[in-house]
Order: sequence, then structure tokens, then C-alpha cells
Amino acid sequence: MTDALDPITVLDFWWRAGPAKWFAKNDDFDAAIRDQFGKAVEEALAGAYDAWTKSPHGSLALLVLLDQFPRNIYRNDPRAFASDAKAREVADAALRQGFDKAFPMDCRRFFYLPFEHSEDMADQQRSIDLFMQTDDERGLLYAYKHIDAIRRFGRFPHRNAVLGRQSTAEEVAFLQMGGFSG
Repeated sequence: MTDALDPITVLDFWWRAGPAKWFAKNDDFDAAIRDQFGKAVEEALAGAYDAWTKSPHGSLALLVLLDQFPRNIYRNDPRAFASDAKAREVADAALRQGFDKAFPMDCRRFFYLPFEHSEDMADQQRSIDLFMQTDDERGLLYAYKHIDAIRRFGRFPHRNAVLGRQSTAEEVAFLQMGGFSG
């Protein structure tokens, strides 16, 4: 386990970065996450921080480690999605305990994104339902974009190349028209 890593360290880094960096491609930000938290992401996937799920802040920090940081650290690599299932389990447990309610509306999205990142329709619908309970209009818009891709293709076409999947002609056309990233 990483020495002295605690949920507040993860969340402090994440909040200081802010929305301008969270969802944008930024090589410097990716490198900062990799340098500071790369080992912790691997440890989180292996269960080293499972005890964090006992508190709202711990659960949120674990979700950032499992669902957000891998997308930065492993951009264009299948490992970007390797912890998605565990992130959904953590999010599900946190939601059952109402941990998302411990945070302002605009911060709750990180409890919902593991479902939006899933290629399962039931998870997608859950993401929509959760975002509809908030004032996060941008989050809801992206949830609709994600569910639309799953309805149309049964998967996220933008992941095909990274995951070694063959794209259909319809998926190629979707991506050539801009598709979406996320």
C-alpha cells in the first residue's frame, strides 16, 4: 500500500484540478496523476483500499482512483477500463448507503459515472436515472450521449481500437462524424 495515502489526499488533488482538467485530454495532467497516483490505482484495483468504502469521502476517493484516474493514466490502453467493474461495485455500495448525498450536486457525478462508463444497458439507464435527480445538466447530457451509443451499437465505438475490437461500418461512420469521446 502507498505510504500515507488517504482519501483526502486523492480528493484534494482532484478538487484542485477542477472541471477544466477532469474531462479534457491533457498530457501534463495525465503525467501528474501517473506520477502521484499510478501505484495507488493498481493497489486500489487489487483491493488495498477497500476499507475506504466505509465512509462517503473514502468511497468517493476510491471511485476517483478506480474510474477516473485510469482513464488518464492509461489513455489509449485497455487498462483504462480494467477497473470499471470494481468501480461499479464501489459506486453501487456507496449509493445503497446514500454516500452521494454527503456531497454537493455537482460532485455527485463521480458516484454515477461508473454506470455511464459501462457498456451494459441497465447500467446506462441507472446513470440516466441518477443524473435526473440532480441539477447537473451537463452530466445528464453526457449520460444521454453515452446511452445513445449503447442503444445504437451495444458498445462504445471509440473503445474498439484500444480493445482490439473490429468496428462495424456504422461505427466507423459514427466516429468519422465526430462520435463522442468519454
